[in-house]
Amino acid sequence: MALVGCDYFYDVTVPASDSTPPVAWAAVYRAEVYEAISGGTQTPLSFEVADPNLYYLVIAAGTDSGGTKKVTMNHEFTRTCVQGDLGQNTSGLLAPFVDTQSGSVGSTVSNGVWTGPLVRLSDYATCNPGWTLQYVAYEWTATAEDFHGNTATHGWARMYWTP
Repeated sequence: MALVGCDYFYDVTVPASDSTPPVAWAAVYRAEVYEAISGGTQTPLSFEVADPNLYYLVIAAGTDSGGTKKVTMNHEFTRTCVQGDLGQNTSGLLAPFVDTQSGSVGSTVSNGVWTGPLVRLSDYATCNPGWTLQYVAYEWTATAEDFHGNTATHGWARMYWTP
């Protein structure tokens, strides 16, 4: 996998000082292909799925030329159900995913760290009886930290389905 493997990640040595923040990434990956990827100051990621029953690997990652120490993924789901002229919005904040690597000045480490779950939007697409699904989304942020405490956050990314 590109972001999760050899195309973006490689070994580096943690420098004695580093004032440059890492790059935070958000990506959607399925069947050995990146469906969407966004990093740093690029346009926020928004990806519409055609089939809510398919699983996608949703990724939060960080890369840094002096090594990435930690990445945190905050995530939630939202859905809108309707019944006639009435609308019902539901959202749920999910427990964060965190991944780290150990190291210190002079250590050989990976320039990147990633985390993320397999997501199937149909798991979040259930409305109360008599209500019809209008929209469902899985949204996340990625915060990356390097070995000198510099951080960067990729703003909200989303994967969504509109029936």
